[in-house]
Amino acid sequence: MEGKTMVKLSHVVAIMLLASLFQPLMARDLVFKMTDEIEVLRLPLAKENQVEALDDFPIVCPGKQSWPELVGQPAEIAIKIIENENPIAKIQLLFPGMVRPFNYVCGRVFLVVDWNVIVVKTPTMG
Repeated sequence: MEGKTMVKLSHVVAIMLLASLFQPLMARDLVFKMTDEIEVLRLPLAKENQVEALDDFPIVCPGKQSWPELVGQPAEIAIKIIENENPIAKIQLLFPGMVRPFNYVCGRVFLVVDWNVIVVKTPTMG
């Protein structure tokens, strides 16, 4: 048994020595100076009617972002008003008990309604 243990130990030591010969790959080793500039796409800043994102990054969806005046209105009327005020809007109805996704999608408007199809929460883009 002692011989097998010594062979295993020698293998471990050999692997450790080989591993120490290689230079570790670090992110700072990959940094290099570029002679050419990188073109960066600049997005327009948010307008006055647009809501700021959680991380203080501007949201660049065009048009109106929320409709607080539609609370209490029937869903049919609310859908027509939203589509008239923001042509890129794609309305999704949410009934009681449905979960709203957490991701932000430009153009998606959630219309939270009750079982009588009356808007109960401010419709917002997202």
